[in-house]
Amino acid sequence: MTTKANDPRYLGVLRWTLYVIATWSFAWTVYRAFLNVEIENNEGWNAYFADAAMGKMPLYPSTDQLITNNYPPLSFYIVGLVGRFIGDPMLAGRLLSLVAVVAIATAIALSVRRLGGSGVAGKISAAFFVATMSRFFMPYVGMNEPQLLSEAIMAFGFLWFLIARSNDRGYIGAILVMALAGFVKHNIIAMPLTAFLWLGLHRRREAVKCFCVAVIGIMTGIAICYALFGWNFFFNILTPRHYSLKRAVHIFGELEWVSVGLVICLYNAWVRRRDVNVQLCSWLIAIALGSYFLQKSGAGVDINAQFDLVIAVAIGLGLAFTQISLWPITCRLASEQAQAILLLAVCVRLLASKQLQPVRLIFDSSFRSEIAMRERAMTDSIERVRRIPGDVTCGRDMLVNYRAGKSFVVDAFNAEQRILAGALPKDAIAARVAAGTLTIVEVDRRVRWPE
Repeated sequence: MTTKANDPRYLGVLRWTLYVIATWSFAWTVYRAFLNVEIENNEGWNAYFADAAMGKMPLYPSTDQLITNNYPPLSFYIVGLVGRFIGDPMLAGRLLSLVAVVAIATAIALSVRRLGGSGVAGKISAAFFVATMSRFFMPYVGMNEPQLLSEAIMAFGFLWFLIARSNDRGYIGAILVMALAGFVKHNIIAMPLTAFLWLGLHRRREAVKCFCVAVIGIMTGIAICYALFGWNFFFNILTPRHYSLKRAVHIFGELEWVSVGLVICLYNAWVRRRDVNVQLCSWLIAIALGSYFLQKSGAGVDINAQFDLVIAVAIGLGLAFTQISLWPITCRLASEQAQAILLLAVCVRLLASKQLQPVRLIFDSSFRSEIAMRERAMTDSIERVRRIPGDVTCGRDMLVNYRAGKSFVVDAFNAEQRILAGALPKDAIAARVAAGTLTIVEVDRRVRWPE
């Protein structure tokens, strides 16, 4: 006679608990994407440059302007084209972000299978990713920002590499897809570096071929950018930014969001260190962690620097779920019991979050009133800015400026970084205000969704 703890149905309950957490949390981000509220302060920035890609202004401004585009060009063309189709580049960017989350989850599930994980493990990894992003990285899910779009392209490039690894052919196509992702957002390096590390250790001739193809592809892309945008492309992409190692040290506190999954992956990496698939996943986690540390030393770098690590941990979690019965500490447990304990730890961590919006939306009428209030604040702020003659800046709340139909004349954060680096005079913004050619407007704080 089996006990409830040994009953596979008990494990099924925990699996479905994880699926429900992921689905319910993601549903809130879908709902929020259609609200007339600013999710993060660079949504307007991305919308302006999506319009620029469609010809409304130069995509890469000259150095004498107070605006800067330090992102690669591809995302702006994608969002701009989708925006033309649906009539709003802001909504287009948000919808593409939501689609990207689903796409990444799919690539994660398929990657787990390619690395020897079970089908159920693949689904658990995908659900863990969606739940983690929707619970702890909520501002970026359904936000008009190209990070997740680029991560999706890169994740499928990495999946292509895993398929090529299984077949021992087709590596070049995978590397080209990863290079393409770099022209959407250029801070995603863990997956291509992991691929090159494996190739360098196991397929040196292929590594040389892929490296040459990658260099040719990247240089061709840069040459096309130069032909389209001239030297302004380089001036914008290489905009100075302040760096501090002291700032990077604080990342260890932010690792709490993936802490349970990361600990599980690290233990599995030690126990199964001779497993070549686990080794590959461990490299991905280590490189993603290092990349996160380096990126966070830069001023203004947000939680999106951790997305590579979330993807890597999600894949590693699937392998751990598959192999947990082989762990020394679980040798006295049935496989289902060990897997249930793993899932319980993951679910408890996911539920231990201050983000209660999915619950409040259904059960809290005051929360629904708050949403309506914030939308009214946005509408009122847009109308107020629209009535002001001439150029206006709303600081970092550029969505109000964008919705009011005002020209993009000041990029507050990047202008500040250029001033600190001596690339702009200290009074670059103040001089325009003093001359009466720029009005600074302090908008209602309620227009932005609180983190």
